[in-house]
Amino acid sequence: MNAPQVSRPWITAARPRGATLALVVACASLITIGGLAFIWQRYEFVRLGFEVASLRQRQTQLLERIGPLEIEVEYLSRPERIETIARERLGMQPPKPGSVIVLQRASGEGR
Repeated sequence: MNAPQVSRPWITAARPRGATLALVVACASLITIGGLAFIWQRYEFVRLGFEVASLRQRQTQLLERIGPLEIEVEYLSRPERIETIARERLGMQPPKPGSVIVLQRASGEGR
């Protein structure tokens, strides 16, 4: 018996073997490039995560060092300490009366 002929418009003429191979290679290449892009993106995400963690740890270490340094600055900049060093190490004395000249800024100058 003869089967009735059914029209199938979605089926096109047979492609040459080279065109089919080129289509398969192109699709495989696109999938490979997409996969590599995804893997590279994940790698960068993880690498940057480690870098951020390292920088946060370094920030914490530096913040811990600030406290003692601020205390040291307060100690070293005390006026009594500076005066003692000026007198004992540098041989400085307070100015004698009349040796200090105070200059007055003329009005309208400076600003």
